[in-house]
Amino acid sequence: GAQQASFQPQPGQPGQPAQPYPGQPQQGQPAPAPAADFSPFWFAVPVPRPLFPEDGSPTPIAELAPGTWYLAVEQRGQALVAQTQDGRRGVLQDTSGIQRG
Repeated sequence: GAQQASFQPQPGQPGQPAQPYPGQPQQGQPAPAPAADFSPFWFAVPVPRPLFPEDGSPTPIAELAPGTWYLAVEQRGQALVAQTQDGRRGVLQDTSGIQRG
């Protein structure tokens, strides 16, 4: 049998187009990444709120209770990564109405 050992690229496929204006300084705001200027703060919730695992599982690992201070250690979009007083970390999806310390 004939062996086709040569894998030719398809004819007429353009390579990557060159970047226009290479090295241009970035204008305006950088893309929303984990907020570099985020500094941890204490907060309290107005009503009990579930705290979800950082891996995105739907089962809460803890419940944040009103009247207790929790430490926000990271911002993820609208959500906060919170640390409980026993050291567990999780994601607070609903940050509406929280009180900052």
